[in-house]
Amino acid sequence: MKFFSLPYHLKIVLPLLIIFFKLDAQAQKLKEVKESGTYKMRIEKTMSEAEAERLCIERARIDAIEKAFGQTIIQGNATYIKNKTTGEQTESSNIFSNISESMVNGEWIQDLNKPEIKKLLENNELWMQAEVFGLIREVKSIQTTFVASPLNCTNTTCKTTTFRDGDDFYLYFKAPEDGYISIYLDDPEQQKTFRLLPYKSSKIKTTNYPVKADVDYIFFSAAKKATANEMVDEIVLLLNNPKVPEMNKLFILYSPKEEFGKPIVSQSAATVGKVETPLELASEDFQRWLQLSRKGTEVQLMSMILNINPKKL
Repeated sequence: MKFFSLPYHLKIVLPLLIIFFKLDAQAQKLKEVKESGTYKMRIEKTMSEAEAERLCIERARIDAIEKAFGQTIIQGNATYIKNKTTGEQTESSNIFSNISESMVNGEWIQDLNKPEIKKLLENNELWMQAEVFGLIREVKSIQTTFVASPLNCTNTTCKTTTFRDGDDFYLYFKAPEDGYISIYLDDPEQQKTFRLLPYKSSKIKTTNYPVKADVDYIFFSAAKKATANEMVDEIVLLLNNPKVPEMNKLFILYSPKEEFGKPIVSQSAATVGKVETPLELASEDFQRWLQLSRKGTEVQLMSMILNINPKKL
């Protein structure tokens, strides 16, 4: 092996160049852009003006982020859109924002101008429009390294995203490294998100469920529980209206490094003494927690649509 000595001036310049390149790389990773966004919505009778304004500004910011960095929309095999006025169900090839989740690829840092709010009267209906202008930072999505599949039986050949009212629900999971997972199910009809894992009945209270590398897990099955003394919640999928099909959104979060926390959840008083349900929170609160929990972490996310149909006659 040969050694050589750099001239003195190069010994000084070279470290400075290395520092410059590192700073430049950091600047590229933290690239920020200025963008504007707009959103227009009808103010429902059940909605206060303050609530409408907050939602309108939030959607306008999402519009700005999508303009700057684009979006990824996750779609299911079938889509049913419910008319809020008539309750009628129609099949569609698109998934609207109240059913699916648009995973925007950036985050809103700050307003550069105060949001402009306009109230409009159109066809005797009150509408609101928000215009925003602010600073946005790109967020790179983290690729999933785990395998997960919904099942309607405890055999891995029972993979499906289509269920019927009253079907049992199981989930196959396998990770490449020791880590932690949590599973949530969102019901857009109720506007609630339910925490399925960690188990509600578990005597060991943890924020996330610990998993081992290269182990096949079948969650929500007492017959396939991971340990002999584990308390398992067995899940049955039920329609809010037995005659009306629905779509729920399943969220699986996995971290190979450390626990990533949980949102505030509670037991619904409406279900006590009737149908036992998992712990829950408002869908909107879950989405806010989901965005915050993944910032600056290695938390991986897999989400999918579960179609739940009425029983066969």
